Amino acid sequence: MKLKIATIAQDQQCLDDIQKFLAHTQTSHPPVAITGGAQQIPAVVEQVHPDLLLLEGVQLNPGEQQILSRVTSRFPDLGVIMLCPPQPQEFLLEAMRVGVREIVPTPVSQHGLIDAVGRFQQRMTMARTPMQEGKILAFIPCKGGSGATFLASNIAYTLASLENKRVILFDFNLQFGDASLFVHEGVSTTSIADVTRQIQRLDGSFLSSSSIHVLPNFDVLPAPDEPDKAAEIKPEHIKSLIQVAKKHYDYVILDIGRSFDAISIQCLDQADLIFPVLQQTLPFIRDAKRVINTFDSLGYSADKIRLIVNRFGKKDDITLNDVTSTLQLEVFKAIPNDYSIVAESVNQGIPVTKLARRSAIAKSLQEITQALTRNNAHGGLLKKLFPF
Repeated sequence: MKLKIATIAQDQQCLDDIQKFLAHTQTSHPPVAITGGAQQIPAVVEQVHPDLLLLEGVQLNPGEQQILSRVTSRFPDLGVIMLCPPQPQEFLLEAMRVGVREIVPTPVSQHGLIDAVGRFQQRMTMARTPMQEGKILAFIPCKGGSGATFLASNIAYTLASLENKRVILFDFNLQFGDASLFVHEGVSTTSIADVTRQIQRLDGSFLSSSSIHVLPNFDVLPAPDEPDKAAEIKPEHIKSLIQVAKKHYDYVILDIGRSFDAISIQCLDQADLIFPVLQQTLPFIRDAKRVINTFDSLGYSADKIRLIVNRFGKKDDITLNDVTSTLQLEVFKAIPNDYSIVAESVNQGIPVTKLARRSAIAKSLQEITQALTRNNAHGGLLKKLFPF
């Protein structure tokens, strides 16, 4: 993206040098150059509409401060760089107050000026680039003991470790959540309750600093360690947490408890995809039917649901076809039964893809994460995953 740059300078030699330096770059349209002072600023900005204004010779006396402040208030996207001799800290602060983005010391060097212009161009490009929001994936057990937390935490870890995605896992099983124990040995000093208690401070930095850093690109925000703290968390907090998280992470994983309440429904409403987890037994299938009926009553389309059968056995009495015909929903993925590997992973707090990457269950998790991250040019799975 090329910039439209205007320069106002009192020193003709300085103006000539600036024009010469800018001519050696590919970052701007032909620049506008004017000799003069602060009085020319309003006319130049209104007539030229520059992206960036370079000022030389402005002293920032009260009259000049008023002119510059009025212009930057009226044109808030305008970048202003001052070129002046080294100044005391008080001058620099006053310059920032009236909208100056940066000060380049004189005599101006080509390197110093081009670097300053490049930094502004980078900021402008980032500001104009639509922010890619992360996908929200919710995992919910159809019945206690289904393995939803194991899958949520391990899929989150695999997305970060093998697919190099930025991932955060929220443990919304607020009464007795233990998702962090599946991927991390340490004890967290903060939880979702601590963050929501200071919800007015919530931004990407605060969210990250409150989380467990399992990997440089994988954070976990645990459930409260005491069930009574869960009462402090309100449904309106959930939307704020997720909205902030999806602006800073590629994937936001929600581990949801089994009950349908205001908080879990808020999580499900926010989710792009919901992964109900069940096993191949009649009690699980019966409860899965109830869960899916509840989804239907909440207005969730079948495109939003991705059914996962955990601890799958090919020789079990109930087949995947039985599950599909009973629930009227295709099985998205069957995770093989590998009890010894899973038990070792859970007991040690080590994710499966780290503990036994070549195991059948690790390969199944990798297939899920690859399907989630594969782009449309490499097949139709992403369209099936995210059809909207």
